This record gives sequence, structure tokens and C-alpha cells, in this order.
Amino acid sequence: MNRTKGVSLAKGPVGIIGAVLLAGGILGLLMGSTDFATSAPDGDVTGGTFLGIEGNGWTWLLFAGAGIVLLVGAPMHWGAKTTAMIVGVALAAAAVIAVVDGSDVLGIFAANWATELVWAAAAAALLIVSMMPRVGRRREAEVEDRDRRFERDGRVEEPADTHRRA
Repeated sequence: MNRTKGVSLAKGPVGIIGAVLLAGGILGLLMGSTDFATSAPDGDVTGGTFLGIEGNGWTWLLFAGAGIVLLVGAPMHWGAKTTAMIVGVALAAAAVIAVVDGSDVLGIFAANWATELVWAAAAAALLIVSMMPRVGRRREAEVEDRDRRFERDGRVEEPADTHRRA
């Protein structure tokens, strides 16, 4: 017996978050700092601010790269969930390291409190979305029964067992 797959609750939010991150990364590169200097692993790097978010070239590439990965994974349910989990863990790690380090992530990605907040919020949203199931999964017999209509005397009537659920 065949089953319908149902609707994915992960694909839409992953696509939206991916588009926002990609747009933020591109706009940050255009309007913010494009300095790609590093001082890894224990030095300090700084960058310009755009909309209150501090970032250097590497920070904006992190935003844009995360957005691209999410957009590539968004069209399929399993891809959306997988990329949401991977990018969510990466952004959470960046946020935690930035909080511990104070002003950057390992001397590569410049960050301030707003950058850390955006990374943490995106990570939390992605990790929640990565656990979203499909909904509306039904067996083929249910779908056929629901869609079937009987025609009598020129009228369309619902089957007698329309309200019964399996």
C-alpha cells in the first residue's frame, strides 16, 4: 500500500533563513568592512558595522556561505533538515566561541554582541527547524476514499464513510 509523503515543515523556514543570511552576507560585504586580515588563532580582529552587526570580510562570507548552503539544501525535506542541523551547529559554535573570546572567533571572524546574537538566534531557529517532521502523511486508500465522489441522478454526493478516520 502506497503512502503520501505529506508536507515538509522544514523546507520553507530553511529557505527563508538561507535567503536572509545570504542577503545579509552580500549586503555586509557591500556596505560593511571587506577587510580579510586575520590574526589566528589567538589574536584580535575587528571590522566595520552594518545595521549594528560588526563584521570583517570573513564574517560576511560566513553569513553568505551559510545562506547558500541552506538554499541548496532547502528544496528537499531531508536536505533541508540536514543542512539546517549542520549550519545551526556551526553558527552556534561561532556564537559560543565569540562570547568566550570576547571580540572575535579565533582571530578570523570579527564579532560584537549583535553579531553573536544574530548567530545564536539563527542557530536556535535552524536547530529547531531541523527537527520538524512531515505532516499530513496518509495511506493511499485514505486519499482515494476522500477524493472519490459518487454521482447519482446528476448530483455529486460524498461517500457515506467520509467522516470516518482510520
